[in-house]
Amino acid sequence: MTDEDRDQSLRALAEAWLNLRGSGPGGEVEVLRAEVLRPGRPGLLDLVVRVGARAAHMVAGLRSVGDEPHFLRAGEEVALGLLDDDHGLAVCTDALRDAQLAPLLLASLRGTDPRPGPIAVLREDDDAAVIDCGDRGDLTVYPWLTERARPDVDLLVGLDEAGFNHVAAPLVRWMWEGRDLGLVQEPLADRSGGWALALTSLRDLYAAGGAPEAAGGDFGSEARALGTMTARMHLALDRAFLRHPEPVADWVDAAEEEVVASDPSLLDAPGVADLVKWIRESDARLPVIRTHGDLHLGRTARTDQGWVVGDCAPGGVLAGATVPGRRTPLADVADMLWSMHQASVTAATERDPAGRLGLQMLGQAWESRNRRAFVAGYLGTAGIGGLVGPDRDLVRRLISFLELARSVRKV
Repeated sequence: MTDEDRDQSLRALAEAWLNLRGSGPGGEVEVLRAEVLRPGRPGLLDLVVRVGARAAHMVAGLRSVGDEPHFLRAGEEVALGLLDDDHGLAVCTDALRDAQLAPLLLASLRGTDPRPGPIAVLREDDDAAVIDCGDRGDLTVYPWLTERARPDVDLLVGLDEAGFNHVAAPLVRWMWEGRDLGLVQEPLADRSGGWALALTSLRDLYAAGGAPEAAGGDFGSEARALGTMTARMHLALDRAFLRHPEPVADWVDAAEEEVVASDPSLLDAPGVADLVKWIRESDARLPVIRTHGDLHLGRTARTDQGWVVGDCAPGGVLAGATVPGRRTPLADVADMLWSMHQASVTAATERDPAGRLGLQMLGQAWESRNRRAFVAGYLGTAGIGGLVGPDRDLVRRLISFLELARSVRKV
């Protein structure tokens, strides 16, 4: 096969992969990288192609003709086409949708021998495909590449290097020409998602009634532990990345601009004008740091060893960030408190779509208890005062306004 024929075959595979994802080529496809990660059958071929102004990344599985692929999800199409290489003709599949080839990719990246075990898709979208390979680890592959290293992976690596042990440690950072292709993280056994745990607690409360602490699935102690974990994360980020002091009034200006752009009527709610005025008149200067960026219950998990934080948004480029890549750690706190409100509303709507059972009071009681527990765990962590300041009244008011800004943001 000539180089031109091979390049044409690779472009055809990439186009098939794009069509499989529902995105279509959307322009001429140019092959930028074609590296054999594992020769033979089954084998693995890593491809990066330019499609218009974007760089797409795919991993093709190479199977012998006649092999039967094992789908990760029943009925899912994984075949991409044929490719002729040094080992003959191969049937190419989307390796991340193939139950045999996805763990083979993880083993190849780790440099270990492949072995059987459970496998499950945790997430698949245009930002990342995340596959749980049991005690072999978690595999993340990025289908669209950024122009440089991903800030969220930088954040994860920085946390690990700073000694923060509430995260699935990165074992392999897979890169090419300064761009992140993927990531292998240590396995987390017996994990339960934070969002799922909160909904279970709320379902128990809505079914039984009464006080939140009396419900079978009381979340109070977990909320406090989650607050402590969040504070430790911020202290680790402060060690890993440079802080920058900034007037508190500047945060309010940035958050207010975001609210005005989305729903200016929120600023007319009772007490908001006085809140803004009080904070703006403060002469406090407090640090901005790299933060998680979009901390909510869905990005956390509970394991036998305690709470862990999951994938990280590009910390600090969102609400309240006036220094690129930096914002107050209280913005993460506000994000989490808003997430608790969302959980309360979601569980109430699930149980009572028509709103006839009057669950609002129960939901508010659940929120009040767990918000207090989370903030108590956060502010009670040794050293956190150096990041948020000693003035608890200022902290409370800042969190309140940053949460208002979070309510209009879509992430």
